[in-house]
Amino acid sequence: MGFIESEGVFTINTIKIRKKTKKGQKNYQYHNPAFYLVSRDRSALEIVKQILGMGKINRHGVIFHLNIRRKDECIALVNFLEGRLKSAFRAEQFEKWRQLVLEWKLRAWGEGETTAAPPSSQAF
Repeated sequence: MGFIESEGVFTINTIKIRKKTKKGQKNYQYHNPAFYLVSRDRSALEIVKQILGMGKINRHGVIFHLNIRRKDECIALVNFLEGRLKSAFRAEQFEKWRQLVLEWKLRAWGEGETTAAPPSSQAF
């Protein structure tokens, strides 16, 4: 858990979708929870990915990111991490993120927010 607490980021992705309708174009904006684990050592992220059984590793220059962005994976991560974080700061961040994941879990496909702004902070 220490690696996740020290190098992990609980955040929100903003996804914008434009759909053509009979009356013109409609813009949707979704704010979905995501988790990123950052390291220069890909093998460390491979181990975490194997332990969690989820995520995708991407490379950005010399930095590697383990991305967990899919709804089912975020829900599984909430279940995995709940009650395991030792840092009070990270536990507080996680609790805010957890609430967003649970709200996202209840949101049906196609229920976009056309004018809503993202929460006050992209990363908790």
